[in-house]
Amino acid sequence: TAGALKHKLNIRYFASKIFRKDGHTDYKRIADNRELFYGKSVSQINSVMKEQGYETTIRKSTHSGSRAKFIVVGNSNQNRNVTAVEVTPGSPRHGNVPYVRISTSDLGKFKVINGTKSQYKTDGSEKAKLIFRRKSKWN
Repeated sequence: TAGALKHKLNIRYFASKIFRKDGHTDYKRIADNRELFYGKSVSQINSVMKEQGYETTIRKSTHSGSRAKFIVVGNSNQNRNVTAVEVTPGSPRHGNVPYVRISTSDLGKFKVINGTKSQYKTDGSEKAKLIFRRKSKWN
């Protein structure tokens, strides 16, 4: 159907912007295309990863009251460097701002935050590189 085709094309577009052909990603690809993560569900991001050859499992957070879901990768390697993705719709701990945290085996963690620096609460000990919403796509 047309809807299924549109969804497939969107997955391919998302994948082509976030990942190289071998499945590797980096800070620049994520930061330059941060808007692609906004409003995406864990299943949509999981589809993109599967398109890139990742073997994944979706699981819920083990933290009490958390609504976060995780995509756990079973086949990360030198090329496919994503080890896990956390999709969080927002929580009181971080100011109810939705974010996606991408963990990699070689570059650390990146957190794509669908909000501004002033909206996002942190205790100052973030281990992830924070990527906030732009004022406009061209900033």
